[in-house]
Amino acid sequence: MDAQTVMQQSIHNGQSSAPLDAKMQSWVQEELRKQVGEQMGALSEQVTQRLDKLEKRLPQDKVAIVVFSDDMDRALAAFVLANGALAMGMEVSMFFTFWGLSAIKRTTHLKGKAFKQKMLALMTPKRSEELGLSKMNMLGMGPAMMKSMMKQKNVASLEELREIAQEMGTQFIGCTMAMDLMGVDADELVEGVELGGVAAFMEQALNARTALFL
Repeated sequence: MDAQTVMQQSIHNGQSSAPLDAKMQSWVQEELRKQVGEQMGALSEQVTQRLDKLEKRLPQDKVAIVVFSDDMDRALAAFVLANGALAMGMEVSMFFTFWGLSAIKRTTHLKGKAFKQKMLALMTPKRSEELGLSKMNMLGMGPAMMKSMMKQKNVASLEELREIAQEMGTQFIGCTMAMDLMGVDADELVEGVELGGVAAFMEQALNARTALFL
């Protein structure tokens, strides 16, 4: 019997004008406290659950970078941005797909590959040191001049920037679909590269404060 039922019975019996005895008043108050406490507890739990969901949706101090290009200048920009974000205390994930896989290649081998994959391997840079420029490539003269000027100005090379990024905790993800299509094997990539699909990167990107495509 709850407090409301007791009050209704008292009114029905013509006792609404008569004061309840101390014991009954105490019982009614206790029942009311219990009901209010249960309702508040349920409400508090609902609020906590909703706050947890909202916190998961909020962007974190992360940067997600898609590296699509195999141009040396764009790859350099990607690693410079990654290292800059790391220096600011942010987490960084880099997703290398299609031509961008060349930025994390250390070698290329043709054995065991299908004809079309061999052709792709021959037409793309064998390793990151062979990346060309997006402009003024000049049959390889452009990258050589750029590297020379970078050395004179004490600017780190692409490989040095990549190594620094890895040492500082950057997550490298190689796109498995692009690797399969282009015939790039895992042992052709630098050490420490994780293999994953779009879903693996999107999980990181959705929680990132900034997402970049290069």
